Amino acid sequence: MPTEPRPASAPAADDAAAPDSAALDSAALAFAAADSVVEPEGQSTTDASAHDLQSAREQRIRRVLDFEGGWTSHGGAKARAIRAEFGWTTTRYYQVLDGLLETPEALHHDPMLVRRLLRVREGR
Repeated sequence: MPTEPRPASAPAADDAAAPDSAALDSAALAFAAADSVVEPEGQSTTDASAHDLQSAREQRIRRVLDFEGGWTSHGGAKARAIRAEFGWTTTRYYQVLDGLLETPEALHHDPMLVRRLLRVREGR
């Protein structure tokens, strides 16, 4: 009986086209960490990391709302534009968009867009 490991097989074409959830998670983490701020002197690490997270959250809200408000300027299909802009599936994009519509930061950033999207969502 051989004890050597079998060589790894090449992934199927369907597997290669499907996004890896670990890759999506790492992209989301990189997206959230993109807005890191230098910690001021005398501030604890916990306060600085909380500030970084809040800042990254606000930047994410702004990016998603700005994209949703003007996605037609990207040209082509919206799904392709979502993949190019965020690296997310359309399902993930709409999950994030739906979740951020309830936040006060979203309403503050673009109240007309948020109210329009809430009306559309309630109409369904």
